[in-house]
Amino acid sequence: MATSAGLALASSVYPAAVQAAAAVGGRVVWFAIAAAGGLCVLAATYFAELAAMFPTAGGVQVYVRQAFGERLAVTVSLLYVVLAWAAGAAEAYVFASVLERVFAATGIPVVSAVPVELWVVAVITFFFVVNLRGVETAGRTQDILTYGMFFLVFGLSVWGLLDAWAEGLPLEGGASGVVGTGTGTAAGGAGGPGLGGFLTAVAYSVYLYIGFEWVTPLAEETTDVRVLPRAMPMAVALLGAAYALWTTVMVTHVPAGELLGHPTPHLVFAEALAGPAGLLIVGLISGLATFTSFNAGMMGNSRLVYGMAREGVLPRALSKVHLRYFTPWAALAFMFAVELVLALVLALTGGFAVAILMAAAIECLMYALAASVVLRLRRTRPDLERPYRAPGGRAVAGAVALVFAFLAVAVFLPPSPWVVGLLFAVAVGLAGAYSRWVVPRLRARRLGLGGLGGAAPQG
Repeated sequence: MATSAGLALASSVYPAAVQAAAAVGGRVVWFAIAAAGGLCVLAATYFAELAAMFPTAGGVQVYVRQAFGERLAVTVSLLYVVLAWAAGAAEAYVFASVLERVFAATGIPVVSAVPVELWVVAVITFFFVVNLRGVETAGRTQDILTYGMFFLVFGLSVWGLLDAWAEGLPLEGGASGVVGTGTGTAAGGAGGPGLGGFLTAVAYSVYLYIGFEWVTPLAEETTDVRVLPRAMPMAVALLGAAYALWTTVMVTHVPAGELLGHPTPHLVFAEALAGPAGLLIVGLISGLATFTSFNAGMMGNSRLVYGMAREGVLPRALSKVHLRYFTPWAALAFMFAVELVLALVLALTGGFAVAILMAAAIECLMYALAASVVLRLRRTRPDLERPYRAPGGRAVAGAVALVFAFLAVAVFLPPSPWVVGLLFAVAVGLAGAYSRWVVPRLRARRLGLGGLGGAAPQG
């Protein structure tokens, strides 16, 4: 459970939570976060059923291939890479902004004047080196870090809640119809109370849970696959409780309109609540969250790229392994370069909301697909052994797939920037075209070289 929750607990969830609060007017953001969490619990049961059926490191790619064939499986894998780019760039930029704000507050010579662009380079380079050397967080250390972060989050939330009651602040988080901060990239202005604003907030809130399902590839290393059906839903429930309480208290102390468009709203809230001490404490929480989520995300997604290169989906050069550390250095360098460029673009434009919403839309699509895979396999391959079966039957699985598909579309609607829908369409189109025309040629070339299934090149 700690691994699943730790993967989703990241620094970039806080601006995403503010996006949700702004969309719904702040008054019932807790309910929107809880609704998204409830849907993600159902999605977790479908991922658990699939992981128990196919305990392999291939994860989603294997599940989709079993139900819908190779081409869609490749397309989905490529979209997961795009998701990793968007979420990784947003995470790196947000944490770089955290470092800039925290060190600026300390007044330490030189370091306090470092701009966010340099912090972006430092953050991504640090995680590249850590992954290149094969440094992993041990299971017990991961547990301690994750539960420690939750303890601090709940502790500060309760402190803020008691302080709000003492000051007579209403737990509603500001007025509806908030507007952006002038960056032109924050989602705001058309939200507020009502069904439309609520559904938009639910769609945005899906981002808060991104990554909980990335533990499914560990099913291959798990002696009892029934652990996942218990761990993932519990992790999502814990995340939902933490996010709902934190966000409600945050927008109670600082109106959503003031936080919207700010890359570090959690620091703004912490400083308003507890001054410099709060700033440093939440800065520490943010650092731990980024370390556990970003490090594991880069590690997992680089291995996804490495595996796709070995299978002939991506160029063979990306399957090279470091001779000393035995890590997929080429795939890591590829992910490092793309995420660095994207994070610097976010730093220069302030468009982190676009990356967050793009990732939320892709994740909604992935959750819809997981339910669809379960539905199809139950119909076409009922004879397959299912050590765990998600509750609810076909009707519930179909409903969940439709709801997540609708939420994916809702991400593109106002108040979201129009460019989110455009980028999503381009990503889906390019991934589909690549899987149809490029992958067959790569595999034909690999077969011509006698390389399919061969050992990964060293270098």
